[in-house]
Amino acid sequence: MSDFLNAWPDWAKWVWLGLLLSAAQAGFMLRREQKRRAAGRKDVARQEAIRAGGLASTARVAGARDTRTRIGETLYFVVELDLDVAATAATPAFGRKLAVPLSPLHLADFGVGKTVQVRVDPATHEIAIDQPTG
Repeated sequence: MSDFLNAWPDWAKWVWLGLLLSAAQAGFMLRREQKRRAAGRKDVARQEAIRAGGLASTARVAGARDTRTRIGETLYFVVELDLDVAATAATPAFGRKLAVPLSPLHLADFGVGKTVQVRVDPATHEIAIDQPTG
């Protein structure tokens, strides 16, 4: 085995080491991206479940901040909203933060002081926006 290693020039060993480390890094990055996408799909499914079975309510936008995250370059802006959710028959009034992808056409609908339609899960008090955002 040592004859095999000695037959290679020193620079080739470094090239192979670099290729091996690059392959390991690529594998790590692909796995991390798979986990991120799985978490995103889980979040979307949870939001859809709240929209389907949650209680209708309204929320006043108390604050809005641009997260500087974009979906599709300029197609959607991800905005973090501070919402004051109104009380329903099953839930008290409470406040929540929610990151929402918004089309530039709907940015004005989610400005500070505006009232938006939401759905509330009475068990967990999670919310989902129940009006067009894109």
